[in-house]
Amino acid sequence: MSAPDSKRRDLLRVFAGSGFFSIAGCAAIDADRSGSSIAVPEGSLTDESMGIEIDGIEPQTTLAVRASARSRNGTDWEARGSFDIGDDGKLSLPEQTPIDGTYESADPMGLFWSKRPVGAKPDQPLPPEALFLPNDEGYEVTLTAETGGEVVAETTTTRRLFDPAVEQRAVPEKGIVGEFFTPPGNDPAPAVLVLHGAGGKPFYGTAGLLASHGIAALALQYFGDPEPIPDTLFEVPVEYAERAAAWLRDQKAVAGSEIGVFGFSRGGSLALLLGSRSDAIGAIAGWVPSGVVWEGLYADRTPADTSAWSIDGEPLPYLETADANTGSSPAPPLPYYEPALAAASDDVLAAATIPVEKASAPIFLASATDDMVWPSTALSERVIERLDAKDYSYEYGHDVHTGAGHYIRLPYIPTAGTVESEYIVYGGSQEANARASSGAWFETLSFFQEALSE
Repeated sequence: MSAPDSKRRDLLRVFAGSGFFSIAGCAAIDADRSGSSIAVPEGSLTDESMGIEIDGIEPQTTLAVRASARSRNGTDWEARGSFDIGDDGKLSLPEQTPIDGTYESADPMGLFWSKRPVGAKPDQPLPPEALFLPNDEGYEVTLTAETGGEVVAETTTTRRLFDPAVEQRAVPEKGIVGEFFTPPGNDPAPAVLVLHGAGGKPFYGTAGLLASHGIAALALQYFGDPEPIPDTLFEVPVEYAERAAAWLRDQKAVAGSEIGVFGFSRGGSLALLLGSRSDAIGAIAGWVPSGVVWEGLYADRTPADTSAWSIDGEPLPYLETADANTGSSPAPPLPYYEPALAAASDDVLAAATIPVEKASAPIFLASATDDMVWPSTALSERVIERLDAKDYSYEYGHDVHTGAGHYIRLPYIPTAGTVESEYIVYGGSQEANARASSGAWFETLSFFQEALSE
């Protein structure tokens, strides 16, 4: 085995078996004095896998279980599963496969990620605005068990985006737009700079969840409405993110002289750029990223005829997107990127490629094979091939999520609506995107905990 292969295998081994499972601290509620009960934690973080146990059911019957929740916009969402009950009158969702429902295989969290808007038929496309958005403090899930159309047990559990003891505050530094999240307690903690994608909205949930696991995080906004950051994603100064990284390192709540950086999509490119320019970046993670600099975008997502990034006031060399007619919305952006990547000359591609081998940190990438925004698997593999060729001296890895689309989000939040939006086709399926969301999150969390622990 070559040295690079060994390093890649060692990095991926860290992630094996990662995840969380919770059944402790359960609350059981008896409905209609039937003697039946549902045992679940009263509250849990959104990345905790819950064991749902239902007892006191009439043996040799079929039990229907519903999970209901309300999105931030007031839309009611629901998932369901029907299960055969054996002689013991018990149902344990971590082990049992539904005979019917919104998900198909045994999955303790199937009733959470498989929710859809109430009334939405599984064989029909969702309305364009359908996307589950939890409130900042979290959301309640009501679990209802029925036999023969009669409710026999019901209880409610709260899913929190992050620990209530996490402290959140706006960055006071003039010219830096973002929110700083610190873990519970007073001890200094490792830290990560969190970079959003082309949507332009900071990833507060990601930063808060990192802080819930002992990692301070700055959710930075690098373009959008607030002054003084650029309005749109073109010629965004890399120095702006570097200044934010320096501010983060200087905080008393941050331990060590190095920080990590996480980026989603376009933010993944920015993360790689930052890592290639600074020895103070101690870990780099990117979801559906690109190791190639691309053309920027106007606010309406049309090509900007200049680079997405700049250094010293000059646009970085970039690949132009292809001319494409994607038809009416929603449409996949992939035809703008995939042909352009294939047609680029060696010189143009070399100039636009981020020199990732100049980084001084382990690197972890997660991509999706059905990414309809850009070819994230091919773009990520180019990074790995370059690191292989340069005999990169730090650990690195690339995890490919088969069948998933571009829209990877935090674990177990409903993924209906992540396949396409009103304007964009992201790709994947509800189940594949749910698997990718949980897989990528736990891999990334383990990666940062390991890389920033020294």
